[in-house]
Amino acid sequence: TMIDESTTPEEAIRIAIQREKAAHEFYSKAAQIAKYPGTRQMFESLAEEERRHRRILEEELNKDYYKEM
Repeated sequence: TMIDESTTPEEAIRIAIQREKAAHEFYSKAAQIAKYPGTRQMFESLAEEERRHRRILEEELNKDYYKEM
């Protein structure tokens, strides 16, 4: 999903959450099929980063200031 001038901040955050979720799933799957420990650790680390990003975005949805944008 793309965003444009008509996209509300809430919509943009929701889109971003979905993208973070998809990225987390991608990196988690890549970690599962990685043959080398270093590669697996890299993908696990990236998956965790995406999880953190998603949590940050979800916290933003609970704030009121973005509604003023």
